[in-house]
Amino acid sequence: MASIMDEFISILEKENKVYQKMVELSSEKTTAIIYAKIDDLNRITEAEQAQMEDLMKLEKERIRIRDEMSKILKVPAESLTLLSMANMFEKRPTDKQKLLDLRERLRLTLIDVAKVNKENEGLLKQSMEMLEYDMNLIRSTRVAPTTANYNKDAYSAETILPGGGFNVTQ
Repeated sequence: MASIMDEFISILEKENKVYQKMVELSSEKTTAIIYAKIDDLNRITEAEQAQMEDLMKLEKERIRIRDEMSKILKVPAESLTLLSMANMFEKRPTDKQKLLDLRERLRLTLIDVAKVNKENEGLLKQSMEMLEYDMNLIRSTRVAPTTANYNKDAYSAETILPGGGFNVTQ
């Protein structure tokens, strides 16, 4: 059981490192969003995708090991949380503390991931709203003023102005 537990802890530590890398990438993404650096945003998104692929592989391995531990301990796999596993090691305080420390590190890292992603989500929403505002402004410059501009049915008749630019032929 000790070797499988060491393997389990190793996988969780690797997952924590990947999540920490995701926090770094998300922080870089924040800067790219603020300064509208599309090339950087593309590069960061590709790097995040690679990290997610690594994370999915580690997660499959973690679930496989957890299922093995569940068979050995004869308990449901879903009940094997880090806290419950730590409580199983009452007679081995160093292993118990190792699991509790790892649980806390993972918890804090995931809080950081969620926080940075929430900030980026807000920034992206603001960017989209600003783009929409700019597009509406551009569209409105191409429409003639509607003051007293009615058609024969007494409806407002918007007139689209001709395309911008100087016509050399006139």
